[in-house]
Amino acid sequence: MGTEFANNLARTLCEMPLLDAVQQKELKETMQQQFKEPMALAKELIRRGWLTLWQARLLLHGRAAGLVLGEYILLDLLGEGAHGQVFKARQPRMKRVVALKVLRPECLADAEVVKRFNREIEVASHLSEPHIVRAYDAGPVGSTLVMAMEFVDGIDLQRLVKEKGPLKPQVACEYIRQAALGLQHAHEKGLIHRDIKPANLLVTRAGGSRSPATVKILDLGLARLDQPPKGSKTHNLTVLAGNSAIMGTPDYQAPEQAIDFHAADIRSDLYSLGCTLYFLLTGRPPFDGGTLAEKLIKHQQAEPKPIEEIRSDLPVDLPIILQKLMAKQPVARFQTPG
Repeated sequence: MGTEFANNLARTLCEMPLLDAVQQKELKETMQQQFKEPMALAKELIRRGWLTLWQARLLLHGRAAGLVLGEYILLDLLGEGAHGQVFKARQPRMKRVVALKVLRPECLADAEVVKRFNREIEVASHLSEPHIVRAYDAGPVGSTLVMAMEFVDGIDLQRLVKEKGPLKPQVACEYIRQAALGLQHAHEKGLIHRDIKPANLLVTRAGGSRSPATVKILDLGLARLDQPPKGSKTHNLTVLAGNSAIMGTPDYQAPEQAIDFHAADIRSDLYSLGCTLYFLLTGRPPFDGGTLAEKLIKHQQAEPKPIEEIRSDLPVDLPIILQKLMAKQPVARFQTPG
């Protein structure tokens, strides 16, 4: 029985574009005879780097069809939400690995969700800057919509701080500097991100452990263009669930954005960037704990605990810069990321 299942696994692998011709030849001529059990064969394929663990699990559960989406070969599931999933995928035609954002097929009937997905595609197509995750391609594939983006082999700053603790001042400042460069490019293109937070900043080392870390802004799902492109499919996009809905992330949201989401401008992004810097240095948002309403009120009226009372190793100017980034009134903040 095991041999039959192993043969079925090998047959499936040869029928799908998961292995190249050389790998398929070795699989059929040598490995099938050597590994009689499907689990043993799968482990060997993983060991050789021919399959990922995620791919092997789907194959062993008879879900091979879920490994290919149009021209993309899915390698791993990176994340998922109510409306979509993000996969690490290989695009053989372009000889590259991408992050593939896929809208769930059942969401295609929701006009608002589709408009938001199309808006993210429109926004991403306007940006080309080293500190913003690039969009490569987008459109319908099979029964859904997809967007292929630059795959960043790294970690987001939320997870980095949770795993390693607060960052050294010079490291935190460098990450925020790079994020500001990305935001300046967005600003020059007439774009406001509206959801800057540690989880939306990825840091990677592209070229070895001695290469400088690079920060990239991701997730343009809530971004807005001041001048939507001609023929935009999302020009009349409304706020999901009505204008009273809270959009963005309360822990990092500017006071004016909480009152009127559409009133946010680049200075709102800078407030969120300041809150992110506070988190990188302390390991917690400026107003940690409490209910959603309490957090929103504190962003409107309260001051966070002074950073210099939490960290004694800060450059003398850093608390001043942080205080200006997080000023309650937009006019009192830095006016541009640059």
